[in-house]
Amino acid sequence: MGRFGHYVIDADGHGGEPLGWRRRIPDAFASRMREYVESMRAKYTDLPGDGLRSTDTDTDASPSTATEDDLELTTDMRPGMYDPALRMPDMDAEGIDVTVLFPPGSGEEWALGDIDFSIALCRTLNDARAEYASYAPERLKLVAKLPMIEPKAAAEELERCVTEHGFVGLVTATHIREKNLDDPSFDPVWETAQRLGVAVCTHGGGQAPGQTPLLIDRLDTRLGIHAMTHPLGAMQAVLHFTVGGIWARFPGLRVGFMEAGVGWLPFWLERLDEHWEMMPEQAPLIDRSPSTYFEGRGYLTTEPDEKMVPYVFDKVGRDVICYSSDYCHWDCAFPDSVKILEKREDVPVSIKSELFSRNAARLYDLTLPE
Repeated sequence: MGRFGHYVIDADGHGGEPLGWRRRIPDAFASRMREYVESMRAKYTDLPGDGLRSTDTDTDASPSTATEDDLELTTDMRPGMYDPALRMPDMDAEGIDVTVLFPPGSGEEWALGDIDFSIALCRTLNDARAEYASYAPERLKLVAKLPMIEPKAAAEELERCVTEHGFVGLVTATHIREKNLDDPSFDPVWETAQRLGVAVCTHGGGQAPGQTPLLIDRLDTRLGIHAMTHPLGAMQAVLHFTVGGIWARFPGLRVGFMEAGVGWLPFWLERLDEHWEMMPEQAPLIDRSPSTYFEGRGYLTTEPDEKMVPYVFDKVGRDVICYSSDYCHWDCAFPDSVKILEKREDVPVSIKSELFSRNAARLYDLTLPE
């Protein structure tokens, strides 16, 4: 039980990649790995802390591990990001019992447009993260990064990660280069996730290297890109799971639309329903309103200070929003994210068990303590 009186599942934490993991790529792809890392460096030059929270802001942090590995983007990050032994006290300090760890979001799904490299990269990444989580498997859970550029290989990698390593889901960008997620070519991935009973999670929009941009190509600051890409991408993904017919074909899928805020959801579902009512012939893959496909299947995550949380609980339902820490990205509220949310007087006590654990347990099919 977490320190603030709740059992807490962090539905969207980050980290879990041991230092030097990129060196584990098979030798045949070593040069491609270097090219890939350079593409990331060029893409994220104006993101604070390379997207990670610097230890300069944390006076209690253990010293970062120095490394000469030029394939590491940075080592100036909270050591719990790469050292599971140091993740445990950070989780305890924050009041988190279980965290679901999300991998980097740098276009591994299609890395360099090279199918073989993407397959090798995702496999190497997933295995390295499985090693990290093995330190405390009852507390550290994982979602798999898949080579979505080749859906059959992606489905095979998901099966391997779930059956060999116990992963609880998959994560994908909200579109894959020129393809939307409702493209029928991705159906083997959704079929595998439904059969295995694991979560599907979308995360991030169009900013990764090699991605086909979604509107953000018209923006020239990281402020604008970061503000726009996650909610816009999540809205796009909700459209494709509902109107695009993914849930109609795979009604057993549980889907999280991660790190995109929550306030847009009531508006978006209402707008999709309105347009479906006016033009149902343009949505031939569904036979009822889009919002009904979302019900009981769709989940969002909130960070601690989002003012729209009570509104969404009231307008959409109690079973939608999950707490997330966003540990340890540059804009997270560590070590106070649980504390801030717990102390909010506008969030009714009656919904806090859903917010802190029950909804995430449903999304990831995790067992709650008695």
